[in-house]
Amino acid sequence: MISFNQNLVQQISDKKSFLIVGLDPNLDAMPIKDIFQFNKVIIDSTFDLVVGYKPQFAYYESQGLEGLDALYKTIDYIKQLPEKKLIIGDCKRSDIDSTSDAYAKAMFEYWDFDAITVVPFFGRDGILPFIQHKNKGVFIVCKSSNKSGGEIQDFFSEKANLKLYEHIAQISSDLNTSKNVCLVMGATYPYELKIIREKFTDIPFLIPGVGHQKGDLSDVINNAILNKKPNILINSSRGIIYASKDPQKFGQFSRAKVEEINEEISKLYSF
Repeated sequence: MISFNQNLVQQISDKKSFLIVGLDPNLDAMPIKDIFQFNKVIIDSTFDLVVGYKPQFAYYESQGLEGLDALYKTIDYIKQLPEKKLIIGDCKRSDIDSTSDAYAKAMFEYWDFDAITVVPFFGRDGILPFIQHKNKGVFIVCKSSNKSGGEIQDFFSEKANLKLYEHIAQISSDLNTSKNVCLVMGATYPYELKIIREKFTDIPFLIPGVGHQKGDLSDVINNAILNKKPNILINSSRGIIYASKDPQKFGQFSRAKVEEINEEISKLYSF
């Protein structure tokens, strides 16, 4: 059976894009106030141009049951599209082993995500229940895109002669026996991208931070791709879904933004 990571590379190559659209519906920024209808317009306007979508749980949970219902409808709608799209549940879950097992069942069985994000703070016990779902992808947060992430992730161990994010990448690689482990690596740290890519050539990266957070696309592609292997996903959320505040045209503007990013990608990388 083809592994999640192999299938991911194939999907990227087929679509000739690295792009994932983050579905982060903020009622204060949305041009219309119905979360599902907002997502539907974004999806309808972009699905033929992107690899998939990444709904961020916080935006749905903050709206209570109504928000979670919108998430459920959004996932179902994506699954009914004429092209299969990768759906990454950006939930950043993890805990002790028994709780992680419950989280894994919720994310992979109830919500039926193709992949999710996981934080590594609880160590291997907190990660194993997720990766035991061998046909699902597990994106482990390694080096996040936010400014203060380095307060934790850059901690240096003299004994191991490694920074914490390097240690996380090593553990993730050790656990990647079913080829379904991936890493979250922020676009705002291209030097760290290069370090981890050179050590772990086959692990796919999910790369947030391009767009609103000012991560540079050329830096990402130059530092995260080795030997022409297209095993990265580039996420853009606010820069795409809030490209316009016009309630009648925001879908058109989101599509134009996706086309702009894909055109820039095509100038930097030849599939």
